[in-house]
Amino acid sequence: MTATDTDTGAAPLDDGFRPLRVAAIDHDTDDSVVVTFDRGDQRLRFEHGQHLTLRREFDGVELRRSYSICSRAPDGPLRVAIRRVPGGVFSTWASTELQVGDEIDALPPLGHFTHRIDPAVARSYAALAAGSGITPILSIVSTILAAEPLSQVSLLYVNRTSRSAMLLDELLDVRDRHLGRLSIAFAFTREDTGGDLLSGRPDRQRVEHWIDAGFLPADADHAFLCGPIELTTDVREALVEAGLPIDRIHREIFTTKQQGTATLAPQEISEDSVAVATGRATLHGRTTEFDLYEGDSVLDAVQRVRPDAPFSCRSGVCSTCQAVVVDGAVDMAVNYGLTDDEVGRGYVLTCQSTPTTDHVDVDYDT
Repeated sequence: MTATDTDTGAAPLDDGFRPLRVAAIDHDTDDSVVVTFDRGDQRLRFEHGQHLTLRREFDGVELRRSYSICSRAPDGPLRVAIRRVPGGVFSTWASTELQVGDEIDALPPLGHFTHRIDPAVARSYAALAAGSGITPILSIVSTILAAEPLSQVSLLYVNRTSRSAMLLDELLDVRDRHLGRLSIAFAFTREDTGGDLLSGRPDRQRVEHWIDAGFLPADADHAFLCGPIELTTDVREALVEAGLPIDRIHREIFTTKQQGTATLAPQEISEDSVAVATGRATLHGRTTEFDLYEGDSVLDAVQRVRPDAPFSCRSGVCSTCQAVVVDGAVDMAVNYGLTDDEVGRGYVLTCQSTPTTDHVDVDYDT
């Protein structure tokens, strides 16, 4: 089947990316930098907990990475903190070669790791940040304290050592600006804190002790968790067992062991390839037909005919590729990026979705 657009008078292809100019680069820890961008484009206003999807070409291969905005919303500086990953092409370049004045292509801020702020209420919050999970948590905490003057936050920050803790000075500045409203406990997996509770690898039993000790209050109005999947899963389950309703718990993960669910690009299709399903994708006001082949995700199939289809991690974590299924049905292999409510309203992560019907329609614009 030949791909067709229902809107034959469509505007030229626009994949949503816009260049951002680097305004400042600050070295944070030995292996991380904080990158601040100019905010000339008002489309790049952000909510607390959202992220930027950045892209750059390396040796002819396009790479995309999502980094959480680590500033107070909505009027703080537009900046992200990037930790260098061993063998990571993008993070190594960003932390060693990127310079002030350079431009990077970025999508407008995205993400659902956020909630509705209410300046009139007095809420209590529990927050867990592990490693680079502090980046969205810092944005969330600083926004809450600035916008909800009656609210309080208890934060537990987990790192390997004190030297590896990202954004530490800024976090302490936030605490000092809001005296008595932000309590911070530091736990280290490879550094002795002088007590067993906050030293050593955090297993489920230690997590339960954290809750009992009040570092993660189970009577909070909201809890925000960001870090590795194993730790955030343990904390979420322990909080639920301690009485915190699951719909008050917001989680974002930075790492996943679900290897094999990610594809770097759509598979090559030959003249002998046989389609197993058909589909239609609505994106930027245009509806395009596509074929799906054995092994395709919906994103793979859409990308062959719509290179402007949004994506980043391709492993079910970031939610950049989300769309609504308006006809047909799919199976999602992995979902770390959507809430239960969003799934109930028909949203899927197209990078993890394969059709279970002969035809599927998805809408990226909803």
